[in-house]
Amino acid sequence: MRDWHLIRRSFSAERMQTYEAAAARDTTCIHPFELYQWNMQISGAFMLPLHTCEIVIRNAVAEAIALRHGPAWPWRESFRLSLPSSVHGYNAREELRRAASGCCSTAGVVAALRFAFWQQMFTQRFDKSLWSGTLQSVLPGSQGEAHRTRAGAYADLERVRQLRNRIAHHEPIFARDLREDLTTITRLVGLRCPHIGTWMQDHQSVTSVLSQRPDRTTPPAASPCPSAG
Repeated sequence: MRDWHLIRRSFSAERMQTYEAAAARDTTCIHPFELYQWNMQISGAFMLPLHTCEIVIRNAVAEAIALRHGPAWPWRESFRLSLPSSVHGYNAREELRRAASGCCSTAGVVAALRFAFWQQMFTQRFDKSLWSGTLQSVLPGSQGEAHRTRAGAYADLERVRQLRNRIAHHEPIFARDLREDLTTITRLVGLRCPHIGTWMQDHQSVTSVLSQRPDRTTPPAASPCPSAG
């Protein structure tokens, strides 16, 4: 690739090493930067599904909390104290306190709380205090026992969280099972509303970009593999 050494220097040798190693293992003689560029494209394509998933799931959780604790739940001390104070270094109780102190509306608090907060609400801790009697109402696409749906949603959200964080930090995602990532997001969105799930599928570009993955769709080059240096 033209001026590869300049591109490599700009992005840093350390960052490109992952892509160079993958390109070296590939039989299609893909250039490392082709894979890097595709990784950027697929990361961008995931933004619409990730956006949809986070918004609809946090709205579902907020609705369930409001059913239990009223529309002003961010300022209900009883609810705040029901939250864990520390789980693997994350303090949901303190995060709610900070968000509630800086906002004057429930909608503002909902927007201010991080993804980790909403995922925490799907832990076993809240089976009875939150989800019993509310899960089917806010997640009408759920089937079977409520605690199984809740547990499955937590596991799915963990997968989504890991994908989301890697994209946010511009990390490689090409080695992940990205089709399964999209399936997981679709499953979560479908719990909330099949109509928005269909809308998301109609407008997402992940499937299209996946089909353009260079190290799986590009035929072997006639010339020797380009140097990664």
